[in-house]
Amino acid sequence: MKNFLILTLIFMTACAPLAAPTPASYFDSITPISTAPGLAPLNLTVDSTSGQIQLAMLESAARWQTIQMNGDITSYSSDGTIQIYSEQVLLDPLNSRFKIDLTGVTNSAEKLSKISDSINIYTNNNSGQVETSLYPDFARIGQYIPPVVEGEAYPNPIWAQIGTPLSQLAFPSDYAQNKGVFKPVEMASIAGRETLVVEWMFSANSFLSWRMWLDTRTAVILKLQEFGKDGNGTLQGERVVNQISYDQTLAPSLFAAPADLSQELASVPVGGVPVVTESSPMTAQEAGELYFFLQPRQGQAGQSIQLVRVSGMCVVDGAKCPPLEKIEVPFAFNFTISALSWSPDGKYAAFAYSDNSKGTPTKLWLFDASTKKWTSLAEFPYIDPPFWSRDGQWIAFRTQDGLGGEDVYVVHPNGTELKRISASMPLEGRPYIMDGWYTENVIMRSALPGHEGSIYLVRAANGQARPMFETLLTKSPFVASPDASLLAYDEYDYSSQIHLLKVMEPDGANAVTLATFTGGSLYPLVWSPDSKFIAFNYYSSFSNGAAAIYF
Repeated sequence: MKNFLILTLIFMTACAPLAAPTPASYFDSITPISTAPGLAPLNLTVDSTSGQIQLAMLESAARWQTIQMNGDITSYSSDGTIQIYSEQVLLDPLNSRFKIDLTGVTNSAEKLSKISDSINIYTNNNSGQVETSLYPDFARIGQYIPPVVEGEAYPNPIWAQIGTPLSQLAFPSDYAQNKGVFKPVEMASIAGRETLVVEWMFSANSFLSWRMWLDTRTAVILKLQEFGKDGNGTLQGERVVNQISYDQTLAPSLFAAPADLSQELASVPVGGVPVVTESSPMTAQEAGELYFFLQPRQGQAGQSIQLVRVSGMCVVDGAKCPPLEKIEVPFAFNFTISALSWSPDGKYAAFAYSDNSKGTPTKLWLFDASTKKWTSLAEFPYIDPPFWSRDGQWIAFRTQDGLGGEDVYVVHPNGTELKRISASMPLEGRPYIMDGWYTENVIMRSALPGHEGSIYLVRAANGQARPMFETLLTKSPFVASPDASLLAYDEYDYSSQIHLLKVMEPDGANAVTLATFTGGSLYPLVWSPDSKFIAFNYYSSFSNGAAAIYF
């Protein structure tokens, strides 16, 4: 295994336990509720009309300042399997702060914790590592009331940073932007508060989609039942708030960064010591070009993030390094940025980004490196980073609607044949994530914590899905070699903190360990075009951001 110490990379990740969950003693339901100026006090009843209920849900965020709540989430699969989670939630939108603890009840090993201190977001999915990202400026929207535009939806940008099921109940505007009928049924009590039971049906259907228990004073959802889209009335999931408190003062210490965030891990390779080699001389054509985002230094007022290009010779021979070239883009970089995804021939790049000041909807852009032209190929509320097919004929990308729904689409680089290919995926595995391509198929797997099921191959041409193999799903992606003979992945043991870099055959057989590391992080895994080498970053120190590149 060879090692190139070429680049020093910034990796904002740390390894430390999150703070303990908020004790139940914090909850006190006997508190006043603040209503933003200009809004009359709310009092939903069984005599409320569909329009009044919808408006109350749209304006709900302006009727409270902070929320503390806990509750349970239950999902029912078609095979009779029941999964139960408990969740504790602290929300302080006016200060861009939140704290979430999600724990499996049927499987106590399934955990997710998230904290925002208004500057950074810290995420721990029970890996022992805390992933850190900047809190995006577009999500600093406080008591957000979405615009009402026919045929368009504007999901709450704060909840988009959280993504957990119980916390979404605090943002009912996400459920009020679809065209449908809100039918009041009866009054009930949930978590010690008066609620109006409401049934919702999509305007194009005659069957029940959701049943909601709305707090009569805030329109916050305190209980939600979700039913199947086939119209047979099957209950697929239920979320119930057990305790809730509004508008208590939340001390900043509740949202403090995890302890020992800067502590360096003992990240020492367990296997053989990598060999440091010298890179051979190359021409400018062989070196290619590097595209990256240039972050202005602190104190450089008026400057923003820029996309720049430079010759690859800058990596191997600084004396032959030409000046940076700024690449013009048809939007400002105001939100979280992902890397450009390049076509196999290196001529085009796909890039998901919003040119809207609200951060949604997101557009899928195609960048032509030769003409420096940007073309919009698709638009959805949120789009994840895209993947190119091996032959460069398709771009696959995952979309999110901000309401907990997700789908996978493919499109040709010229913008033709945009189509959804995730319709045949089993409902019990949702939400799904996409790992990339295997021949003419997209690799998809469930994103549910600890979910045991299949890795699926979904054919781009017709959306046909078939299991690739059965396995206990890992949180690391499976990366197919260009010749489709092997899958590479990082198998991580949470208890020992050991990473195993492995390859296996496409049917899941004959797994071979290539390298082992203790602590740190391996990402990303990239195959060479001839399928003979795997390149990856190993981040062994979180205090100085240094990374070693191996192959």
